[in-house]
Amino acid sequence: MKQRNGMNAAPGRSTTPALAMAALATSALMAAAGSAQAQPAWPSKPVRMIVNFGAGGSADTMARLVAPSMQEAFGQPIVIEIRAGATGSIGADFVARQPPDGYTLLLTSGAFSMAPALTTKLPYDIFRDFTPVIGTSNAPQVLVVHPSVPVKTVKELVAFAKARPGQLGWATAGIGSTGHLAGEYFSSLVGIKLNHVPYKSNPAAGMDVIGGHVPIMFDQLSTAAQNIKAGKVRALAITSPKRHPLLPDVPNMVEVGFPAFETSIWLGILGPANLPRPIVDRINTVVNGYLAQPATRERFAQLGLEVYGGTPETLGARMKADLAGAQKTVKAAGIKPE
Repeated sequence: MKQRNGMNAAPGRSTTPALAMAALATSALMAAAGSAQAQPAWPSKPVRMIVNFGAGGSADTMARLVAPSMQEAFGQPIVIEIRAGATGSIGADFVARQPPDGYTLLLTSGAFSMAPALTTKLPYDIFRDFTPVIGTSNAPQVLVVHPSVPVKTVKELVAFAKARPGQLGWATAGIGSTGHLAGEYFSSLVGIKLNHVPYKSNPAAGMDVIGGHVPIMFDQLSTAAQNIKAGKVRALAITSPKRHPLLPDVPNMVEVGFPAFETSIWLGILGPANLPRPIVDRINTVVNGYLAQPATRERFAQLGLEVYGGTPETLGARMKADLAGAQKTVKAAGIKPE
């Protein structure tokens, strides 16, 4: 008997290719549904936030500010873990080696994107091995000296240092840190020679300046303001384009005669390379929501921080700009990367 399709039918089997294709499609859909059910929604367990600078510093403070909002939104603990040392490279390298599953994040600062300009020994590439998620804040730096240093202005400090070439040190959080770059830039700009004194963290450097062991430091406003107000250090100038409301009596570099000198430090969140975009977007949305709250802006202002926010691409572009600026500074100062 001739079939309509011109095919011989086998007893007990479907005679149409359409039915066979439908069966295959149904099987595929069931398999996909099973796979989706097998993969729990992110996050299904605690998320680690690695801080790659010392306890008590601005990165540590920021982690503790943003973590509660993330924890509330995600329904999972955000566990803050300090992995400091080697100007942040120890903690950053740890995150770079983790799987891109959203369970290990990095909260770092602008020093992360500037370090490659001063060191060739980093065990990672800041662009290839990380995924930008969101910038959380910006803050200027403050040039401070120990009260025993007999200067009250930047020009007096320059004259004091020129009379003592190579005798004065400036403390930093380490090679490639924002304080290191600022000191190198300043020294080359005004024509003085200072001795770089690197520490393992910004708080450690600040404590030795307070103790009078090192006379000079480009500190972060968020960590320096309290010590300035307490008289533990003397502020000579702030590196923002205008005076800061937290220190209204401290002039900026433009006012003291150095309009080319302007620096700021970002803090932000990154993940390992290839972090899935849905996870990146979810974290970005939650943190942007936190940053938009009036209470957040008020708290940041009290700490000398400005709200940053924006897209992951905003942070990525800032990282590239920071590195380019740092490389230019290093070249102008005649520094050979270590």
